[in-house]
Amino acid sequence: MAQLDLAPDHSPVLRIEDLHVTYPGGAWAVRGIDLDIRADEMVAIIGESGCGKTTVARSVLGMLGPRVGTSGSITVSGHRVLAHLGERDRPKASERDLRRLRGRGIGYVAQDPYSACNPLHCVRRHVEEAWRAHRMRPKRHEVYDSLERIGIANAPDAAEQYPHEWSGGMLQRATIAAANAHAPPLLVADEPTTALDSAVASTVLGNLRSSGAAVLLISHSLSLVAGHADRVAVCYAGRVVEEGATAEILDAPRHPYSAALLAATPRRGHGLPQPLPGQPPHPSEKAPGCAFASRCREATEECRNTTPQLRDGVACFHR
Repeated sequence: MAQLDLAPDHSPVLRIEDLHVTYPGGAWAVRGIDLDIRADEMVAIIGESGCGKTTVARSVLGMLGPRVGTSGSITVSGHRVLAHLGERDRPKASERDLRRLRGRGIGYVAQDPYSACNPLHCVRRHVEEAWRAHRMRPKRHEVYDSLERIGIANAPDAAEQYPHEWSGGMLQRATIAAANAHAPPLLVADEPTTALDSAVASTVLGNLRSSGAAVLLISHSLSLVAGHADRVAVCYAGRVVEEGATAEILDAPRHPYSAALLAATPRRGHGLPQPLPGQPPHPSEKAPGCAFASRCREATEECRNTTPQLRDGVACFHR
């Protein structure tokens, strides 16, 4: 990556192709995920804990570690984060390249803003790290301007306060300001609203949308996803089982797991939640067939013996 050229074109900002991730000990966290995100588009990955959502986000950031087995291809604005194994002419990015890409090409918004901050440093110092990580020294008005753009009132005074003096919503907006300091074409947000109430959480996601970047959102909150995401990828046992426009999936899910996930989630006008019986397969399990078959009322012998592929946005033999 001799030169970091992030000029936009008509290709997806983020392209994930046939991504597989295996952790030490044989835990197969991601099993062949494909996903594209275009400029100014928010795509949410939803699913139960352990379905592979965060692993996908960490793969895009190149933060899985040397002992984690990976294959597949990930590109961000044409820059390769991961390449198919065996393609010697298309190597994956080096750690040096990844450090340059993070911040300038990919912005990251963490789940807990308090744990991401040093309590001994004022908020301004934390936002400045977005520049210092690339050996740049921002002027203070640049930091203040970045905070004012995402709704922090009286930024010159507020920025000199310490993290414990800020509310969770304010601090999360500061992390968004830092993530967007260099106007990267892609923002990765991993459960960015977990510790926030619904009104503040909606404002935070609105700040992400207003950045103009492509956004990969990892979330458990279907109500927030419904209000902000353009498309949804439903993930189960490391695979995308349904993908499409948010309204279409949340209003009329086609995969049995998508329907069960929605039925188990409290939603106004949909009655009491209906728990989904059973447990997802263990990540080390490599049995053939649909991973959801043991929990699905419609499963047949074909489902138990053959893995359905994602076609027309759904991976199910009966849809």
